[in-house]
Amino acid sequence: MLVLLVALAVGLWAGAVAGGRLANIQHLRLNQPWLVLAALGLQLIVFSPLAPHLGAPTVVGLHLLSYALLLAFAVPNRHIVGILVTATGMTCNALVIVLNGGYMPATRSALRTAAQLYTGDTFGNSRLADHGTRLLFLGDVLAVPHALPFANVFSIGDVLVAGGVAILLAGAMTAQPQE
Repeated sequence: MLVLLVALAVGLWAGAVAGGRLANIQHLRLNQPWLVLAALGLQLIVFSPLAPHLGAPTVVGLHLLSYALLLAFAVPNRHIVGILVTATGMTCNALVIVLNGGYMPATRSALRTAAQLYTGDTFGNSRLADHGTRLLFLGDVLAVPHALPFANVFSIGDVLVAGGVAILLAGAMTAQPQE
């Protein structure tokens, strides 16, 4: 969720710097926006204190379903600037999660940098990477250092998602409204 907040801030800033208007966002026409809301709702459950009580198979299933909903949203909206970048990031994240048993692999060094080390091999939707991890380079291998606010680990897919959302917002702000 922090990734989305950063993306929103950067997108709004870039749109304003480029001479765009916040009011222009109202002219953005998205197909099936409810899919995004449903996916975000599922991710709120997956990352909530309720998740451990649902059991790992349910949480993994809900997490993967959230990605399926987001990708289903991206297909009919692919013509909108920023959507393909976002969809590429979502696909990267979904692929590495699926190939690693429903968990996002995280490197010990990224977790250490973010001071996010945990006991055990899983935490939430993450799993400590090991010799059997597939496509680790797409996992949580990047980190915001613990000395900074909101320290956390993140993936290349997260960067693409954030970049795509920022491009989408900036593009919507600078687009000329259709009459």
